[in-house]
Amino acid sequence: MLFRVNTIVVAVCFLLLLMPQSFAEAATHIEVSVDQLNIRSAPGTTSQIVGTIAKSTRLPVIAQQKEWTQVKLTNGKTGWVLNKYVKMLDIPQIKYVKSNVDMLNVRAEPNATAQILQIIDKNGVFLQVKKQGDWVQLKLSDKVNGWVNARYVTETAAPAPKPAPTPTPTVPVAPKPPVAGNGQPVGTILLPEGYEVYVEPNILSTVIGQLNGGTTINQYGYANGWYKISFNGSYAYIFKPVVQPEPGQEQPADFPGTPNPGTGQAEASIRILNADTNLRVGPGTNYQVVGTVQPGQVFPIVQTVGDWYVIRLADQSTAYIASWVVERVQPAGQPTPGATSSGVGYNNGMVGNEKVYIYHTHNRESWRNVASNTKGTSVDDPVTNITLVGKRLGELLQASGIQTMVNQDDFAQKLAEQKKSFSMSYTESYKAVSAAASASPNLQYFFDIHRDSDEPRSTVALTINGKTYSRILFVIGTANPSYLENKKLAENLHARLEALYPGLSRGIILKGTNEGNGVYNQSISEGALLLEFGGTNNTLEECYNTAEAFANVFINYMLESQIAIK
Repeated sequence: MLFRVNTIVVAVCFLLLLMPQSFAEAATHIEVSVDQLNIRSAPGTTSQIVGTIAKSTRLPVIAQQKEWTQVKLTNGKTGWVLNKYVKMLDIPQIKYVKSNVDMLNVRAEPNATAQILQIIDKNGVFLQVKKQGDWVQLKLSDKVNGWVNARYVTETAAPAPKPAPTPTPTVPVAPKPPVAGNGQPVGTILLPEGYEVYVEPNILSTVIGQLNGGTTINQYGYANGWYKISFNGSYAYIFKPVVQPEPGQEQPADFPGTPNPGTGQAEASIRILNADTNLRVGPGTNYQVVGTVQPGQVFPIVQTVGDWYVIRLADQSTAYIASWVVERVQPAGQPTPGATSSGVGYNNGMVGNEKVYIYHTHNRESWRNVASNTKGTSVDDPVTNITLVGKRLGELLQASGIQTMVNQDDFAQKLAEQKKSFSMSYTESYKAVSAAASASPNLQYFFDIHRDSDEPRSTVALTINGKTYSRILFVIGTANPSYLENKKLAENLHARLEALYPGLSRGIILKGTNEGNGVYNQSISEGALLLEFGGTNNTLEECYNTAEAFANVFINYMLESQIAIK
């Protein structure tokens, strides 16, 4: 009898292993993994096609039937997709809790000895961010989370919505770009359809509610497709999806090959590559945004101004658009030779599924023992330089299954071609960084790898167990809204380096605008770091050793993060 029971258990486990992951685990959303996926009216390849959706689009799951999944489209309708062309995602949903005791300590960490941040009573209602063992993390305010013991809280209904703050009427003197963060809305949005509301600007973060189509709301900022809004008394986020054309919808007037009105001949045009690409009133990111355009749309070029195109829109008005987030097409509709799908001249070879992006703003930084240029304070070389260290780090991460893009653009050469000074390096590298962020929605970590200046070897070199390393320094710019999260990541990695390679990390330094750039492109993500690998008096081999040590630490960090999420 016991043998028979064991046999049944083994058989059941074997069947579970054979089941598709989409059925073994409950999925709340799907993500399209092919370039274009048909949406069908019923589960079957012979049923009517009711639309198509692009790669990386995420939609909520309604139902599942064998190898098919029914999803809710952005227009509110439903359709069916074939499971083998999508990834199944489990996105946590909203849960509110309240204390079941009069005085409950809220702590900084999930343990009974951590610092007490606040004491709550039975009257408050809080968003549950996540659960870890016997502890629950609560959202105390827009910026602060805290931990309580799970046995002292119970699930409850969401708090009643609070009205959004009323904007103070102002009379603008001149058009200026919106500035978020001063507590006042920078505009309003009329929602064309229903939207899910997220606690963070991340599709995998907690969904805390739903807004109905036809609602007008205040928005307090916009970045990477996410609008910051007020919801239930605190800030939250909604994502503006790409609106897919209805079946039979006509193409826009400005389609490749459409004659230029009044000339009788076709013009050179640009094709939009990324969702919600900004249109501006002038040639620069400091100019006001006047609208957005979507992937696949094509517009004629009226004029080129530096790195910007002036394009003509369907209503015959004009606007400026950055050249590095579009591709140029010839009048016949073919891409211009040399243009890449990730932006003109940037990120060649990028696939779109990367999680880590490595680049080198000062890409020709080299070492005194090999550099071809050592005049003055410069220690540079066009070939043997810091990009080799980034390449080694990328190879190590790739070998461990972490999808990584290593940028090999020569920013120094691009500056020279444009007759721009070295001080514009971060402005130039930001073009590649922003294009990468748009091309790969999975990107979480951005590492800008440098080597430090003429520091003595006693400061920048360290021997551990007979192996010499270049010591690593974390640089965090404080002039961007993500710097606290970036600093937290740096502190985590520094602590891990200290545990495995004592003394290898030189620590973390914070720099504002009065000490340097102050931003260092780190506003692009909460996982952006500037890493100084040694200095001019190290060697390439020592930097390779440090790349291996850093890769070891970061790989473990990624694995533990994934386990914590699961």
